[in-house]
Amino acid sequence: MRTLLPPAEALDVVREAMIAQARGKVSKPAPWHLEVPAADASVHGEVHVKGGYVHDASHYTVKLATGFFGNRELGIPVSSGLSVIADATTGFPTVIVLDNGYLTDVRTGAAGALAAQVLSRIDSHRVALIGPGHQADYQLRALLQVRNPRELVVHGRDRARAKAFARRAQALHSWEVQVAADSAEAVRRADIIITVTPSRAPYLHGEWIKPGAHITAVGADMEGKQELHLSALRRAAVVTADDPDQCLHIGELQHAAKAGITDTLNIEALGDVLAGRHPGRSSATEITIADLTGLGAQDAAMGARLATALMECSRSTAGTGNGAAGSVI
Repeated sequence: MRTLLPPAEALDVVREAMIAQARGKVSKPAPWHLEVPAADASVHGEVHVKGGYVHDASHYTVKLATGFFGNRELGIPVSSGLSVIADATTGFPTVIVLDNGYLTDVRTGAAGALAAQVLSRIDSHRVALIGPGHQADYQLRALLQVRNPRELVVHGRDRARAKAFARRAQALHSWEVQVAADSAEAVRRADIIITVTPSRAPYLHGEWIKPGAHITAVGADMEGKQELHLSALRRAAVVTADDPDQCLHIGELQHAAKAGITDTLNIEALGDVLAGRHPGRSSATEITIADLTGLGAQDAAMGARLATALMECSRSTAGTGNGAAGSVI
């Protein structure tokens, strides 16, 4: 599957999906979320179901993604999931993808990179990453396809885990990698800030952000989650959302809505910026934010591209006994 739909190709797929979303060319239900409680009533695991259909595509997709953070102590992946990809003409399932969350991971990384590509300064040299978990790796790998930073600063609550991530990140690129003691230290001089945590309490304050910085906020994708303090949103010249309405319910913007300050913010669809219908950043000193909650449109587009690639492989093996009308991968 990684060969059929590698991260570099995912950038193009996700770009087109987000543009289609902004143009109203996507049919999708609202996301479905489930929190599985632990014995002490804390959140033991998260379950997300998203899906959709990009108009005129060959297939539609329904996707299940999970995050059970205690899995790390069990020595198994935190994230998992599967996708059902179905023919948009007949409705019949064509592919069941048992991918352990790969399609979600790679499309989320691609969305973050696309936000940085159109909103961060081209001369951005210092990256701050808060939340050095599984998705953080995808964020950095995708970012390096669109920017060439010289420094990376990592912060995580578990310093040993942050140091281990930093060692792995060092091998990705010719940059200086450091581990910060806290979020403030990581953020203060950063040109690009990536937040990838399941936090329910804001930890990134507006006064820490330097002029000209860009923030990609990935963590808030359910009601109650929050990484950015309202002071950070207030400092932004533009807040782009993968889906403005969805972000007002489950993204960082849900807290702006509750505080009654959305009318004071310049909120735009990221797809409109990608399509050139909105300028995004207007000066080198503006602060920009991307609020990313994950789109059913992205899952639909990734599924359709994967199904097409599989059909091409099936045609190439026709007559060998290896072709099939449906697939499980």
